[in-house]
Amino acid sequence: MIRPIKKNTRTSFLLLFTFLAIVGCEKEKEEEPVVIHDNSLIIAEASTAKYVIVSPSTGAVRAEVQPNVISINQLALGYQSQKAIVTSKEPGGSFVKVIFTCERETGNNLFQVTSEQDWDVMFVDASPVGPQIVFSAQNVDVLSDDNIHKINEDGTGYERLSSPDEIVDCLGISCKIWSAYDPAWSPDASKIAFDIHLREVVELHPHNSICIMDADGGNKQVLYDVPVEETHYHDICWTQDGQFLVFLNNLANDTKVKVLNINTKNIIDITGQLTVEGLHPTSLWTSPNSNQIIFNKYEPGGGDLYVIDFTVSDDNQFQIDGNYRMLASYQDNSLHFGAPDWQLWDGNE
Repeated sequence: MIRPIKKNTRTSFLLLFTFLAIVGCEKEKEEEPVVIHDNSLIIAEASTAKYVIVSPSTGAVRAEVQPNVISINQLALGYQSQKAIVTSKEPGGSFVKVIFTCERETGNNLFQVTSEQDWDVMFVDASPVGPQIVFSAQNVDVLSDDNIHKINEDGTGYERLSSPDEIVDCLGISCKIWSAYDPAWSPDASKIAFDIHLREVVELHPHNSICIMDADGGNKQVLYDVPVEETHYHDICWTQDGQFLVFLNNLANDTKVKVLNINTKNIIDITGQLTVEGLHPTSLWTSPNSNQIIFNKYEPGGGDLYVIDFTVSDDNQFQIDGNYRMLASYQDNSLHFGAPDWQLWDGNE
């Protein structure tokens, strides 16, 4: 005879089954792979009037974009990578370059931020904390007036940040600004670094320096200085901690990659670690959220994108960590990568 299961026994079975089900679910959760989302994106030149959006995690090309512009001279990703920022000539206009924005992965909604009646724009960078652009430009009416300016992505809020003949202390020597180029926002957007050409007030000796200033143009401070005839700096960019500037140094037709400690003014040369098959980088940028440098080697007609890691020690020393690796490869002579820029992204499509 089969005896009926007692009520308290059925309850015990039910509790045991529930417990095992919960444990099984927890085990399944523990075994699920953790996907780490890199909340940043890379933009790079792809041809005369085309750019690409590249994933920093995989090197995959998310989009290949050709906005309705004649050419792309400089480019950046806007605030939170929502828009692409490019400089180009106005259609049917003069040689003067202006700033445009467009939708990041389609090139649509092309919007002209600056006018060719005001400035010939040379370099641009986008703020990491708001929809602002800092740019260097030449006044179209005063050809010797190359200086730094700031404007919102929608064309409002214009401010001039440097001026010709402005007095700057250059490591103990009183100098006047001759011209200023290649501005780059700090990670918190409180500072802007740039390349500055100076003339001594008394002796008129030229200097070429790397300078930083507050975001409103105040408190200009020269960090690094050499005679102007010998060098030119470009692709100046900040490390994510705001402690170092990485830049290209063209010295007598020989390109070097250098790292400047903002606090100690110590400078090191990392050209050798970023030289690929005997070719030096022609452009570089730093990650906004990791200790990485992205760069491309010089190749006629195009090139690959490479990335390399670095570490900063407890005593604030910069050191390259390991070897470079290819991130995105040149594609069948039809798509090359150049002039990369790396910006934060909110992950929303």
